[in-house]
Parts: sequence; structure tokens; C-alpha cells
Amino acid sequence: MSEENVELLRKLQDDWNRGERDFADEYHRDVEFLPLRAATEGAYHGLPGIEAWIADTSDVFDKFEMNFEFTELGERVLACGTIHVRARGSGVETDIETGGLFEFRDGRIVRWEDFVVEKQGPRSRGAAAVGAQRARLSAPGCAGS
Repeated sequence: MSEENVELLRKLQDDWNRGERDFADEYHRDVEFLPLRAATEGAYHGLPGIEAWIADTSDVFDKFEMNFEFTELGERVLACGTIHVRARGSGVETDIETGGLFEFRDGRIVRWEDFVVEKQGPRSRGAAAVGAQRARLSAPGCAGS
């Protein structure tokens, strides 16, 4: 099942980078998304939460391109790489090293938690991701590997 999960994430990344934004079939109705900004703005819950995140992201950035490598971790998948963004208004562009840990239910994403990738390895915000710390450090695409 985990190879199918990796393929789902590759498809989502490719679709997103082509400008497609209809992802309701890929997310479980109970999905929880914890982006880095969740520490100050809270998590996104359910399909309406994913739609709100897409809208929020589109409001802030006129370019948001994901470039991740995916690693199977049993029933979870680790994504490590960069996001290339261009801020709407200022036009400032940058690459952000980041990653995410994805969990699945019924062939759909049910949980997605972002983390920061630093030179010494990723720094997780949530206790649920701490158990995957060693896997993250050795995963391809993560700094420190």
C-alpha cells in the first residue's frame, strides 16, 4: 500500500505544480493538516480546511512550486525537498527547505504535518512526528542526510 501512497503524493505534487487545485478525492474527509504556520494560526481540518489552506496560500503567493522526494516509512510517507515561492505584491522569490510527514486512511491522506529542514536535520513541531526523527535524518532530500 505504501507505494500507492507515494504515487498519490507524486501525482498531487505534479498536479499542484501545473496549477490544478481540485484535490477532494486525494484527501480523507477527516484530514488534519498542520502546516508550519499552524503554531500561530491553527491546523486545517477536513476538506473545507484543505480548501481554506489552498485559498490562503494563493492569497499570499503567486508562485508556490513543490519539489519533493518521497520516502516510504511503512504506512506513512516522508516528503523532503523545497518549495519555491514568490510573494504576491512584493515579488520576492525564495526556496524554502521543508518536509512533511503524511499518514493515510482508505487510500487517502488523513494527516499531513510540515516540518522545517535545517542543516543539522529536520525540526518537528509535533510530538506525533518525533518517532520518525531518525527516518527523516537519513531520508534522501533532507538536509543532514
